[in-house]
Amino acid sequence: MDPWDYEETVPLAPPSEPEQESEEATSRLIADYDPETGEYSYDTTYPQDDATNEVGQLFDGAEGPSHGGRNALIIVLAVVLVAALAIVGYSWGRTHLHPGGVADYPGPGSGSVQVTIPMGASSQTVGAILQGAGVIASQQAFNNAANSDQVSWKLVQAGTFTLKTQMSAEQALQALADPSTRVRQQFTIIEGWRNSQVFDTISKATGVSVADLQAAAANPTSIGLPAWATSPDASDPSEGYLFPDTYEYGSNPTATSVLTPMGNQFTQVTTSLQFVSKASDENLTPTQAVVLASIVQMEGTPQYMPQVAQVFLNRLAQNMPLQSDATVAYANNLTGHVSTTDAQRAIDSPYNTYKYPGLPPGAISNPGQDALNAVVNPSGDDTILYFVTVNLDTGETLFASTLDEQNQNVAKWRAWCNESAANTAKCS
Repeated sequence: MDPWDYEETVPLAPPSEPEQESEEATSRLIADYDPETGEYSYDTTYPQDDATNEVGQLFDGAEGPSHGGRNALIIVLAVVLVAALAIVGYSWGRTHLHPGGVADYPGPGSGSVQVTIPMGASSQTVGAILQGAGVIASQQAFNNAANSDQVSWKLVQAGTFTLKTQMSAEQALQALADPSTRVRQQFTIIEGWRNSQVFDTISKATGVSVADLQAAAANPTSIGLPAWATSPDASDPSEGYLFPDTYEYGSNPTATSVLTPMGNQFTQVTTSLQFVSKASDENLTPTQAVVLASIVQMEGTPQYMPQVAQVFLNRLAQNMPLQSDATVAYANNLTGHVSTTDAQRAIDSPYNTYKYPGLPPGAISNPGQDALNAVVNPSGDDTILYFVTVNLDTGETLFASTLDEQNQNVAKWRAWCNESAANTAKCS
């Protein structure tokens, strides 16, 4: 039986005893006799007792002493007031109180409101957020619901959700656990994008200014990156450390709030790869390993990245120029180019690896996991010094140990480029 299904009754007053007519009243009915006409005139106005008179005076506004009539009226009004308060209290309790005495709405709620749940929030914190947004009646009700339904609580994730107002705590918990209520405010960063592209995309999606994003990225530890994740001599010290992926953001985003998940993801991936220790095995600092990974990202496809990384490592070991067209494109601020011209390769820039040996001073892109992994887990073939992608549609890449072998492979690439106008366009 529903503990709320009851009716509160107010006992009725016992019926009053009938009153006897007074002798005065009886005599007045026959007192007016006219001997000339022989007719009686009847006076039907009965005398009123004090109680009736006083009640009438109360409603008529007449002044007079307050006796039993006024007391009777007060009792009647008091009974009505008590009954009304009981009804209001019952209604409020049914609407606001859980049987355990904790304020809760019955639901299902109405309207809509967006709430943002931060990462790592406890059930009490979530309850306070929901109560403040008018979703639930009390923080404690939600905390109780989460404790009673641990399965649903474990499904609740950080993010922005669209909920109703005045939901029961249990209904609110179920809604948060339902992925369909989550507001998908997100942006996607592509592997190989430069910071300029990253910041522009984030700014357009979130409304956070590029200047604010650049300032936040300049302090790596403030956005979840390891302290070593910076290249102080680079044109953009934070280039290479904003991990490519799809990220969600909440309401009122800030530069720090949108970049921190990217920094956290970079840290998680490099930690899982044992990036620092394995980079040392390749005679690289972790910063140098990221720079090399950014080049591998632009030069190879995932299938061939370990061999591409090995070619560059072998060249570094022999003090040979890397001769990467991707670094030249970066130096000339070009995007979407596979090859470069003689004039472009003549640019005087520390990023021109045709002109300057060794690694450039900073990353040229933001590498993904495949490229980062390839640098610290290369193919192991210390004989290969050259490579060329001979089919840009399939990504087929050929490797060589001598310049003669490389020239033969380059001829195959040129032949593919000349097969069609579409291919020629791709090779430019």
